[in-house]
Amino acid sequence: MMVRLSLLVLIVASVSSAQAQFKSLIVEEVDNKGSVPGRTYRVYAQMEAQGDVIDAVFGDGQDYLEITSTAPFYQHEMGGNSANELQRADVFTIDGLKYDSWVTIGYEDNYMNALTAFLMDFTEFEQGGKLYTNNGAWFVTPDMRQAAAGPDGKLLLMQLTTEGEVRGVINLHGRTRPLPLRDDAQRAMYPDSLVPRLIDQRNIELSIR
Repeated sequence: MMVRLSLLVLIVASVSSAQAQFKSLIVEEVDNKGSVPGRTYRVYAQMEAQGDVIDAVFGDGQDYLEITSTAPFYQHEMGGNSANELQRADVFTIDGLKYDSWVTIGYEDNYMNALTAFLMDFTEFEQGGKLYTNNGAWFVTPDMRQAAAGPDGKLLLMQLTTEGEVRGVINLHGRTRPLPLRDDAQRAMYPDSLVPRLIDQRNIELSIR
């Protein structure tokens, strides 16, 4: 089934040149045809290039993760906290399930989805409230295909359905596709060497109005 997407304006934190492989968050609206309360949004990490990797979305004691809305998040009774809990067949046969609110990295349902939640308490989120952690993450191992940005550089992080305005802050961990060495001396000695670079982008602001 074709899903109509419309690009929304999103204000995000500035990105330093040292971490420029992550560019911004992108929000796209999914047309839910009024079948559930509110509007449905998908949040993506926009990377610099295909193959750049995000392997964890996290909050810690230094930089927490929080997603809130001025109205409850829509949570389908047959839905899940994360996309890997959604059976693909059910998504297309159970009314409203495809607009459930969930988190992920890369994939939108359970098919080949290796997502793991570590020390995440989804209780409040699953009841329509905020998503928060200062000691948890959802992640995949960096060798998984779903962790790598596609040809358009986008990587899906979550779907949110709500009648309210969304605000939040998240942190991302990953690595770039292999790039040439930075050090001039090393590059002269090993001109063909390519190495990935760490992505550790924090306090990324999310705002959906």
